[in-house]
Amino acid sequence: MADRGEDTQRLAVRAATPSDVPSLKTFFGEAWKEAGPDALGFTGATEEAIHDIASKRFLHSLIARTDRHVVVASKGGRVLGFCALKALGSGVAELSGIVVLESATGKGIGTRLLRRSGTIAKKRGYERIIVKTETNNKRAISFYKKMGFSETKKVSEDIGKAKVKLLVLEESIS
Repeated sequence: MADRGEDTQRLAVRAATPSDVPSLKTFFGEAWKEAGPDALGFTGATEEAIHDIASKRFLHSLIARTDRHVVVASKGGRVLGFCALKALGSGVAELSGIVVLESATGKGIGTRLLRRSGTIAKKRGYERIIVKTETNNKRAISFYKKMGFSETKKVSEDIGKAKVKLLVLEESIS
């Protein structure tokens, strides 16, 4: 007998479209609620910032930007993961924002999002992808290294009202 519900749906990893905005809005609220304000990856974020990011106006503008490529992982119409590539120029793209619902981690969603982003970056002529993560975010650092990224440097950036120490990792895709 076949399983019922969401488990029978296949995970789709694809470019986001304007029709994904309501699901993305829900996703960002869920991700924030599941992870909490002190979670790694959300450093410097506030309830107000998450509300702004999850607004229909912001999400529509993000998807429409020509210097970004937004990818979603969805199952049964529910977004479980998100990432965005940002053009930096000189053959470099930044993976700026890879988020998977805490309740969906460990299921290969982040891997599929990252691979799809790499394919997109390569098709667009990028030679390298960089990503920044908190220096104490061991889970993310381990994930990126497992996926072929190497540490390049440490930087400090102002994120919201916090000064955050970040590790920059890079992968060559040419």
